[in-house]
Amino acid sequence: MPDVLLVGDWHLASVTAAGLAQLGYTVHIRPDALQTPDRAAFDALVRGRRCGDEPEVAGILATAHEKGTLRPVLDEAQVAQVLRHADMSLVVHDTGTAADGTVTDRRPVAALRQLLGSHRRCGPVVVASQLRAGTCDAALATAGLSADSPDLIHIPENLRLGRAVTDFLHPVRTVVGCNSPHLPEAVRDLLDRLGSRDELRMRLVEAELVKHGTNAYLALCITLANDLGTVAGHLGADPVTVLDGVRADERVAAGAPLRPGEPYAGATLHRDVRALVEHGEPIGRDGLFRAVAHANAVHALAPLAALDKHLEGVAERTVCLLGLTYKPGVSTLRDSAALRLADELLAQGARVTAYDPIAETADLQDVHRCTTFTEAVADADCVVLTVEHPAFTDPAFFESATPRHTLLLRLTGAERRSRVPTPHGWRSVDLWNS
Repeated sequence: MPDVLLVGDWHLASVTAAGLAQLGYTVHIRPDALQTPDRAAFDALVRGRRCGDEPEVAGILATAHEKGTLRPVLDEAQVAQVLRHADMSLVVHDTGTAADGTVTDRRPVAALRQLLGSHRRCGPVVVASQLRAGTCDAALATAGLSADSPDLIHIPENLRLGRAVTDFLHPVRTVVGCNSPHLPEAVRDLLDRLGSRDELRMRLVEAELVKHGTNAYLALCITLANDLGTVAGHLGADPVTVLDGVRADERVAAGAPLRPGEPYAGATLHRDVRALVEHGEPIGRDGLFRAVAHANAVHALAPLAALDKHLEGVAERTVCLLGLTYKPGVSTLRDSAALRLADELLAQGARVTAYDPIAETADLQDVHRCTTFTEAVADADCVVLTVEHPAFTDPAFFESATPRHTLLLRLTGAERRSRVPTPHGWRSVDLWNS
């Protein structure tokens, strides 16, 4: 049974540990949670509390721990001991960012440099964390390794929240960055176990840029759909019909996120768009990426304008946010559009209540988070649907709600494509018909 050392924290570390355990690896994990003792961080990871409620992860990790195939590495002496026999080591931090996507988390690069520079290491280093283009080549140079060394491989993660274990175990395509023409045997074995249908070999910097480019493309599609949808609504056209027509063209990818809805949120797309702004600026090619970020920021303010119109001003009004997370069915609040809207409403003098049955515990400051929807909506002048959790799709969900005004503002898209029904007697509006 091959051994691997993981260094990381949170969702990517949890999913990678679970996936490798399922593939038959013995996983030694070095937790690296900010401001948390390593033992406590490991225990939280094993209990599935560091994965944003990602399905399947908690059960897989608990089983692996019981079997002894998931083991903690809690100090540098243990790291050195594991490195002597591990088949490979992996850097699996989720790279933290500021609100504009600027990388603020130095842990992935620090871990990469430490592992590459260790004289006790016998296996290659695989990094799955999100890195700015050029990071891997710089790390090879810092470690004193040749530019075409096979010791560093970049396999950028391509996991979607809510189905990450499936994405890990059954990748549709796998990008493999390595400057050497020959992959180390341990990495070749991992890729064979994954059985990707489409394995793409390239240099390290190219793999880093594929990650930037993929997420920038998704961000571009989202902003195109939102802005085209807004223009359509202004002209009296149905945004959904217009975008359906665009997607029907065979030159447009069928899976492209071309539907009017929320702005993109969370660290992932912001980080990669920002990276391309920074890389493009010195050569005068940052314009497109800045435009995408600007268009998204403008769309993020559209709910505030709609509320201002429908409520004739938001000051002293009570707005109930239905949902707080940045995607349906997951608990993470990472830079969610709901929290950004809450900040704007509070700054304008509104009162904000919220109900989300699965969002993680967090300090929401002046947002009054309620344990029931009935409580959250009691004095509301408007309910804002920010994310379509499965619980909200039950027609009975709204039955006990008695808001001051039965106005439902949808930020998730047009009503006819929504899974959340409009309660009897309520008025439903969205950003494209309001």
